[in-house]
Amino acid sequence: MTDGNKSDYVIIGGVAAGPKTAATLARRQPRASITLFQKEDLLSYGTCGLPWFASGDITSLQELLTTSYDIVRDAEFFETVKGFKAVTGAEVIAIDRERKTIQVKMLKTGETFEHGYDKLVITTGAVPKIPPFPVADNPVIRSFTRPYDAVNFRKMAQTGQIEKAVIIGGGFIGSELMGACAELWGIETTLIETENQFLPFVLDPEIAAIAEREARRNDINTITGAMVEKVDIDNDGKPIVYVQNQDPISTDYVFLCLGVQPNVTLAKNYGLDIGKTGAISVNEYMQTSDPNIYAGGDCIETKNRLTGEKFFIPMGSLANRHGRIIADHIAGIGQPFPGALGAFLIKIFDMNIGAVGLSEKTAKDSGFNVAAIWGSFPDKPDYYPESSTFTLKMVYDQNSRRLLGLQAAGKGDICRRIDVFSVYLQNNATIDDLLDFEHGYAPPYSEALDPLHHLAGIARAQLEGFEFISPANCTNKNNSQAIWLDVREAGEVDAEPVLSYSDKSAPQTLVIPLKELRSRLNEIDRSREITIICRRGVRSYQAAVILRAAGFKNVKITGGGVQALQ
Repeated sequence: MTDGNKSDYVIIGGVAAGPKTAATLARRQPRASITLFQKEDLLSYGTCGLPWFASGDITSLQELLTTSYDIVRDAEFFETVKGFKAVTGAEVIAIDRERKTIQVKMLKTGETFEHGYDKLVITTGAVPKIPPFPVADNPVIRSFTRPYDAVNFRKMAQTGQIEKAVIIGGGFIGSELMGACAELWGIETTLIETENQFLPFVLDPEIAAIAEREARRNDINTITGAMVEKVDIDNDGKPIVYVQNQDPISTDYVFLCLGVQPNVTLAKNYGLDIGKTGAISVNEYMQTSDPNIYAGGDCIETKNRLTGEKFFIPMGSLANRHGRIIADHIAGIGQPFPGALGAFLIKIFDMNIGAVGLSEKTAKDSGFNVAAIWGSFPDKPDYYPESSTFTLKMVYDQNSRRLLGLQAAGKGDICRRIDVFSVYLQNNATIDDLLDFEHGYAPPYSEALDPLHHLAGIARAQLEGFEFISPANCTNKNNSQAIWLDVREAGEVDAEPVLSYSDKSAPQTLVIPLKELRSRLNEIDRSREITIICRRGVRSYQAAVILRAAGFKNVKITGGGVQALQ
């Protein structure tokens, strides 16, 4: 390409938001000239599938580059099928907003040229965060955000060069990489997280603890609340990770999974407004502070639909939605982008983890009068052969009864519940709306009453005066004046003796099966605090009803029961 070329619309950046914008524009305005410049040689690929390519679940990187009908999404595909021109290996190095031109550098030749536009779209994505500690420059110490990161690891794993790996960071990518290392390749894996839990900032501790227990069941050495001091190379050329107040960890490979930050260098250098999150500030139509320049994908900040505050949420699902919003607005037919709820799903070994909306902590920090309840459920009737279980935590506002957030962890189908709850959040629904939730029912798919319906009932009971405590408090109780009342059957208690206290300062434990409770009330001291536990919480609630009817005053229910502790 040469100086003087001009397109109606120019897009900077590929992968998700850029190609989506260009393809939608080409459909809306088939006569328009559209050019996309992509710095990388690869134009469009499934970034979120990289951990499963690394693990071997996806056999070839090519599968992440192709359509559902096995055609590579390269420049030729986009020009012949989608109707726009794409140039790879082309870095946009400057923007002249007054003249409405960009400066492009071809990375293989060093050639530079100018290209004009009527409307410009910036979809430069995100880049790995810079570690806050010294890191040796070595190919076996690297982040995991691009295809070549996955290719490098997989080649070494396939050839037996990695016996040990350390993952620094317990967020989305770090949590998913545990399986990539350990399941197929059998790599001895350690995960280090600075915060005191997995998936900090998106999950509350009791749900994050379920994910951590799953990691430990799969022989992952998990270290939380630990500060990495540096990553170096020893005399044998092996990485060594220095952790504060711990012995150094010698390994063969180190993943730096410290999160990503918006790639805003170009936008910032040429005067576009940057928001308080560090990402590009855009309006509801994805326009930047320059109305002729739009931005979308992982480089922008987004309005939280529940709080109204801006936050940074790099998600492929949102990036594709941004592309449609941008194209539609340019074409004059668009609807505003309402913001995001932060819905996510990840898989850790056989455990499904997900959430949508606000965590309890975030909701409190945002000024809501927060209440939370927990429940453990089967995703299908227990009698159905393919039934699995999960634990849910729901957050809501006590004043308005408005739903605020849902978190889920388990081997059952949480995706359906996260998606449904997301729709309720979009409509500012209350627990009463959720109580009227009508779902598709048949034993292969669900129980007669869905877990979301049960959560609404639990919340209503809480508002009526029943007290529910977090399952995290179950094993931390230290009150010699309290009584733990286990209402499971004796065989269940023997199989899963969760409440085992040898310390004299710990609470007294009584095992009284629910069916015997009415006839054995005289065995329970009415003057003491009573906390009830069962397998999932259903029997605990019924036991609380019985105790309250009998005049017991200080009664608590362990949300989610024993299942929430597994």
